[in-house]
Amino acid sequence: MSQPARIPEQLQLLFSGEGFAQRHGVALPFVTVDPEGYPRAALLSFGEVRARSRRELVVAVRAGSHTAANLIRRRAAMLYYLGRHCAIWVQVRAGQGRSSTSDPERQIFPLSVVRVKVDEAGPGEEGVSLLTGPIFTAAEPDRIFSEQLFEELGREEE
Repeated sequence: MSQPARIPEQLQLLFSGEGFAQRHGVALPFVTVDPEGYPRAALLSFGEVRARSRRELVVAVRAGSHTAANLIRRRAAMLYYLGRHCAIWVQVRAGQGRSSTSDPERQIFPLSVVRVKVDEAGPGEEGVSLLTGPIFTAAEPDRIFSEQLFEELGREEE
């Protein structure tokens, strides 16, 4: 019997608060599937994703958005992390969403890790690295990095 998928330890550290504490500006593409079967991407910040463990993540998405509707309908999604020396794809299955108590414009969804793929430089690509990926810059960083929302993502279901 195979072990359940787990995110790499360094990604768990970033998603458990290190990325949030550093106000890491990296945008995290979060892909869901629309009713017609097409991928639909949203960009999340480190203030909207939290690891509860290496097997469970939690995300906050806009209430009433296509992303929220797709998580309710299809439950399948994929989160990307594009680092300098690797790209990590995390396929997840969403649990039942709930309204955020700290931000009424958000819905919170628990995510179970289903599959993880780590892409690193292969033979002959040793010097290759990503210089930058999608980056958030904000005039109001507290909007992207809300202490109350990030704390709520760390709490167990009520």
